[in-house]
Amino acid sequence: MPACAFNTVHVRATAGRSTQLGERLQQIAQAIRTAPGCLGYTVQRDPFDPELWTVSGHWACVEQLNAHFSLPALQGFIELTGERLAQRLTFDH
Repeated sequence: MPACAFNTVHVRATAGRSTQLGERLQQIAQAIRTAPGCLGYTVQRDPFDPELWTVSGHWACVEQLNAHFSLPALQGFIELTGERLAQRLTFDH
């Protein structure tokens, strides 16, 4: 089944914390991959900017994409700034 809904988060690491940020993003993604309707949730480091990470979600339908915004695992994105792993998050959906 092809995905019909997508979301993307661009995360800029705090200087010197990119590797730790990547590990944390992988943990968040792993938790979200089991959500109903999730067809894929990937974490990729930018090949030209090692401080920039992109997290992409692929969903079976818009309703399941929207439902995932209430998952406890998404709180992990907010915690990234408090933990000083990320200095900026940009959400696209």
